Amino acid sequence: MVKPSLQAIAEQVGVSTATVSRALNDRAGVHPDTRAEILRIARELGYTPSVAAKSLATARTFTLGLVTYQQQPQPISSYHTHIVQGIDLEARQRGYHVITTFVDGEMMSDALRMPIFTESRVDGLILVGPALEASFIIQLYTSHVPILLVDNLLSETNIDAIVCDNVGGTYEITQHLIDVHGLHKLVFFSGPKDWFSSRERRLGYEQALAEIGESPRVIYMPDTTVNMGSKALLQALDHYPDMQGIVAVNDATAVGAIRACKENGIDVPHQLAVVGFDNVAWGPLHEPPLTTVRMFKQELGIQAARHLIDMIERGPSPGFQLRLGTELIIRESCGCPPSEEMVFPDQGS
Repeated sequence: MVKPSLQAIAEQVGVSTATVSRALNDRAGVHPDTRAEILRIARELGYTPSVAAKSLATARTFTLGLVTYQQQPQPISSYHTHIVQGIDLEARQRGYHVITTFVDGEMMSDALRMPIFTESRVDGLILVGPALEASFIIQLYTSHVPILLVDNLLSETNIDAIVCDNVGGTYEITQHLIDVHGLHKLVFFSGPKDWFSSRERRLGYEQALAEIGESPRVIYMPDTTVNMGSKALLQALDHYPDMQGIVAVNDATAVGAIRACKENGIDVPHQLAVVGFDNVAWGPLHEPPLTTVRMFKQELGIQAARHLIDMIERGPSPGFQLRLGTELIIRESCGCPPSEEMVFPDQGS
């Protein structure tokens, strides 16, 4: 089936193609009732692959599809590994198996190209991570297959989701730098502005600074890799030469910042504190060991599979949203003294 044009959907609903485009890309400026009608008509017209619709019209396959973004040729990150492990663990206990598909920017332009649709039938989809584009998610949402977001929320479209407490976690680690170490000139290294986790973690950082009357200082990065963290450190040195600490959106960019500090003769943590978010496996092995926020990634996966299977077997629960707590992991990169007992991530971190 050929994906219907925006014009065809617009004519059915009685709105402009611009309004349809905004709704299908999760943009603001569309009345909730109009948005719901556009999504309903898009679903009826087959906005997504017909194979997906057939998967529910026939007997269940007891197969879950897992879709996440992975820029090639980067290796699979521990972030993905732990979430996938949790999904697979719960799925097997419930009698399901999991097919995993990694997509890049080109594949996200059209869900029809995904092998998970063209070659397989799935009973439901778990979409993992903030890098999946809103338009891609909505293409899948308008199919007849239940979907669930993990570590992501759309701004305008209400889709079931399981996330961690990004705001609370970043607020706590920023407050630690302020209260324990007396640091006020703090810079936040943010991922892309449209990434859910970037927005929420920035909000936690801003809330902590607002309590002491400090203005936010933000460096935006197009991606959240080690190399981007190194580049962001150089930008921060130019823009905020009086900075006392860095609150990084994740551990990879924090490590990149520390590497750039070493290359520029800056002592971490004595001249500049650096903290991250994620609690990756190599964090405690870094020099200095990385202070960070633990998100329970395997538990995210377990809860995601559990809820999606419940949706498949019992029907949808519109507006479902679960937030898992986080934990502050104190090591040495913030300026705290070495601990006699090093905190290592466990299997589910």
